[in-house]
Amino acid sequence: MNGLDASFEQRPFAAPPQGTQDLLFEAARRLRRCEAALAHLFEERGFAEVIPPALESAEVFALASPHGEASALRAVDRHGHLLALRADFTAQVARIAATRLARVTPLRLYYRGSVVREGVAETGTPRERLQAGCELVGIEGPEADAEMLDLAAQSLRVLGLSGSAARIAVGNVDYFSALIESAGASARLARSLTDAIDRKDLPTLAGLCNREIEPGKAREAILLLAHPPRQHSEASALLARARDVAPSARAIAALERLSKVLAGARGASAELEVDLGEVRGLGYYTGLVFNLYAAGAPRAVGGGGRYDGLLGKFGDPRPAVGFSLDLDALVPLASPA
Repeated sequence: MNGLDASFEQRPFAAPPQGTQDLLFEAARRLRRCEAALAHLFEERGFAEVIPPALESAEVFALASPHGEASALRAVDRHGHLLALRADFTAQVARIAATRLARVTPLRLYYRGSVVREGVAETGTPRERLQAGCELVGIEGPEADAEMLDLAAQSLRVLGLSGSAARIAVGNVDYFSALIESAGASARLARSLTDAIDRKDLPTLAGLCNREIEPGKAREAILLLAHPPRQHSEASALLARARDVAPSARAIAALERLSKVLAGARGASAELEVDLGEVRGLGYYTGLVFNLYAAGAPRAVGGGGRYDGLLGKFGDPRPAVGFSLDLDALVPLASPA
């Protein structure tokens, strides 16, 4: 068995805990090659690496998102401090940027490592997930959003995924928030709308709108969110229709911001598609939101967006935008140079 002890596999501790994995030999080499290719790209683009601890104060994830707190694997140390295994890199980078690097602007930071999230193994998503990603802190304009979309597209390319093998679905969660506000939707209805939009379930979405939202622009605009994504080159008609039925100045501003970002992300234009129904996030996204997809992967292989309110929770109200890559999903598909 190539030097492996067959009897070892029969022992109760032969396999790692459910939702985790041992990476051996070629799998380990492939991961390291992908990490090296990404690190080289990130540093070429002016990003510096940070390595947060694997063990963090549980409050960091609670501040970032209630979802992050619920999924963190927590324990109390002998001094009574509530600690958690790293559940989200972005929360930790926000803590570092807002405290130790508070006077440095702009900040371009990248990371690589694993996150551990409790209670997700049942969905088929690994409990321990390998990630790499970048965060840009201190620039609020659409040029920063465009920079991160370009970098996300180039990240897929250095892993050997480009053209028809990769796509980036782009939306704006503030547009959805503006529609919910104009419709006067309750938190319960907003959750139901989000679920239907995420599934592109137009019949369910139409039923919810017809029963619970008054006729008008807000209802028409929400129904548009279940439409399939449009390639960047074909998205102008969708955006024009969305502007026609935008029910508020806030909704119009969100669409204009998205248009500026798309125009600026020229380096990613081959991969970009517009999906106004990209409405999910960890709870801290405030504007641009995007997911990365690769041929052969059953789920998104990465994602990110703008989170202008997160650093303020750590005492430093600076804007930020970033993304992370799911290396568990990407490495088996990758062919880095």
